[in-house]
Amino acid sequence: MLNIGVRAHDFGKLSVSDLSDRISKYGFNSIQLALKKAIDGIDDVNGILSPGMGNYIRDKFYKNGINISVLGCYINPVHPNMDIRKRHLDSFVEHIRFASSFGCSIVGTETGSTLPNCGFTQDIYKESTFIDFIESLKVLVEAGEKFGVTVAIEGVADKHTIFSHERMMRVLELIPSPNLGIIYDPVNFLPNDKLDKSDELMIEAFQLFSHKMVAIHAKDYVIKNGVKDGTIPSGKGRLNYELLFSLINKHKPYIHTLLENNGPDTIEDSFNFIKKLGVRL
Repeated sequence: MLNIGVRAHDFGKLSVSDLSDRISKYGFNSIQLALKKAIDGIDDVNGILSPGMGNYIRDKFYKNGINISVLGCYINPVHPNMDIRKRHLDSFVEHIRFASSFGCSIVGTETGSTLPNCGFTQDIYKESTFIDFIESLKVLVEAGEKFGVTVAIEGVADKHTIFSHERMMRVLELIPSPNLGIIYDPVNFLPNDKLDKSDELMIEAFQLFSHKMVAIHAKDYVIKNGVKDGTIPSGKGRLNYELLFSLINKHKPYIHTLLENNGPDTIEDSFNFIKKLGVRL
């Protein structure tokens, strides 16, 4: 009852055909596609998307039995420079406009910070930053409603504007739109002061907002000097995957579950780890 995919750019920045062929060798049927990270020759997406591009890329992946489950457009919706913030929002709306041409109904982003590089700053805890994020998100969700696309946000603990389950719930209360969804990453949403409560937080997340989850990001983490290192391939760290998969099967069967931080060198180990858990793929 699992629907396992990958992030396309973990397999390199290649031509569409080469990327599709490379990913298909491992038997995956879905990807998250961030165009400027994954497709050779695309370095700036602003203004270049079209139905023709979407159809071409969609068909190259379809040929190998791969669907584009999520279009990644990772912007900074609270960028301190208003001109740049608008450019980011415009880019996201452009992805929404043409998502259907890619055969995709979800466009995803993290929630940013008041640093241009989305790094940590104490400002993420300010109410004013949260309100700025809500105002930006309203623009995106309005476009999503117009074009029938889900705007998916991913929270990141200790770093971004939506840093906790409580903050995520506030977002859902303020923007109760069917076109707003969540990409849930249990590693990203695990704060350093609760590293011993990973299981409890996963259970809580599914209890609170599994009804809004539209994709899962699956990777792993280790603890180094008391701090989380969340860049580890699945099965190489501490995350309780048996619990995660049981929660998925109970609350969100067949949801797109996308392996992260896995390329050609590690993907087979992670895939074998998942199969050894006895889950149905």
